Amino acid sequence: MASQIPPPNPQADGGAIHNDQELCQHLLRNLNRSVALEILPSRIHNNGTGLFAMEAIPEGSEIFRSTPLVNCVRSAKHGIICDYCYASRAILINANGKFKAKGEVMVLPKISLCTQCGVCGYCSKDCQAKALEKYHKSECEALKRSPSADLWTRMLYRVLAMHKQGTYSEQEWQALHHLCGNQRQNNSVFDSHKGIDISKGAKTSIQSKLGNEAIQDLFCKVLTNVMCINHQEGSPGITLDLVGSFVNHSCDPNAFVFFEGSQLRMRSLKPINAGDEITLTYTELREGVLMRKRKLHRGYSFFCRCNRCKKEHKELHELSFREGFSIRDFIDTEIKFDNLKNQAFSNRYTIDQVETILAVLTRAIFPTRPWPDTLLPMSSMKFCFARLYSSSNNHRQAAIHALQGCLATTNRSGPEWVDFLHTFLRYFAAFIVAPSAAEDDIPDPHKLQYFFNGLLKELLIQGSKVYGMDARYTIALVLWYADVLNTMEPPLPGEEGFADIFGSAQASVLRWVGVDEGMGVDLLVLE
Repeated sequence: MASQIPPPNPQADGGAIHNDQELCQHLLRNLNRSVALEILPSRIHNNGTGLFAMEAIPEGSEIFRSTPLVNCVRSAKHGIICDYCYASRAILINANGKFKAKGEVMVLPKISLCTQCGVCGYCSKDCQAKALEKYHKSECEALKRSPSADLWTRMLYRVLAMHKQGTYSEQEWQALHHLCGNQRQNNSVFDSHKGIDISKGAKTSIQSKLGNEAIQDLFCKVLTNVMCINHQEGSPGITLDLVGSFVNHSCDPNAFVFFEGSQLRMRSLKPINAGDEITLTYTELREGVLMRKRKLHRGYSFFCRCNRCKKEHKELHELSFREGFSIRDFIDTEIKFDNLKNQAFSNRYTIDQVETILAVLTRAIFPTRPWPDTLLPMSSMKFCFARLYSSSNNHRQAAIHALQGCLATTNRSGPEWVDFLHTFLRYFAAFIVAPSAAEDDIPDPHKLQYFFNGLLKELLIQGSKVYGMDARYTIALVLWYADVLNTMEPPLPGEEGFADIFGSAQASVLRWVGVDEGMGVDLLVLE
């Protein structure tokens, strides 16, 4: 279980919410719950609040669904996503529920920008009318005057606009004030976002009757408690969910949240016992322990001390002792890795340019050998190369690098593993039908297909466990598998004899890409 330092003080606005069980029960009753939950004193967050399971929750189970208090679309998504219902033009799944094929032309919802502010977009007059009634009437003029306001500023505008328009219930407003994070508790985060200036500007722009200090504390609560809206089609914005905000962080979480339309869903990633505190990750788990530590401290002013972080910290210190590099140099290099991944496409680097920069970064830590594939963030860099090769139609190298990145992943469960596996299979599917798949040094086409079939079945099993059978993403996986199933030669995944054929096929493919056979995938269901 995770622990966080330094321990924040209890919320100044009347104490921690777990002391008001009537309010807690009201919030929980408004959820679409699948299990019994309680809001109680946290065992992770000293003097804070946590969400607890009151009954055993199996792995891969739904915990609750909710409609968040406030959502806000990212600036780059205004003309792509409806600001009210989150209908999107940037969709990966077509009207038939299948994954969009390359080059497929789709009928997409028209997103029309507000004619007054030119910022918020809507898919229909109905959504625009509902947004006006709920918040946009009060934020529209502010956005018109500040159309380039960043995401966090616009989120504060919306929180204040909803208060001004009387959108919050009495209980929602009380709960909002119980959220962790006021200016005194989280001053570094507040200052980094120029909190005082933005808060004063928001008060004037929205013409809020709240005092300056109250707005500053609200802004700090927003900065501390919002979550990214995550689903398989990207992250279109941020959200503030009241019950979700009381779930504490772990880098080894037992639950996660994703969005289906405008609805937040929380599901279990591992078995949760009755009485256990539910945890989520606040950061990107595909990054190394030092990068996670850095981002958590910058964004939330605490350090995670879960078992995963302790283990990875110990392993990294042992590696630094053996190899002779400093931890400071390592985190500096990891930051440069992160910048390289982001800049490779925005700056239109060639593959040779990325390889040259990567070699320089590697020599700073490992002067005489390559960066280990299993040491983060190399797995993500492999996928970066796969994308670069794919964009130049080199499907062979795209498949090789994607498989190397996928199999370098040691945490093979949860949404990160599903995403890696799915991304690899997309590159591999393009490769096995490309002319380069017939080259002499490549495994037999039947072995390539059996390897693909087994991993697609694995993706379906893992995806349904992570997202649930009724999620659009899982339904698209089912349809993808059904289409491939029609072309499969027996034995099929799950039938007698498939395990041996898959094992042989996987061994051949791993030898071809230069990956140790011990890094292969153990399918969940073979027979």
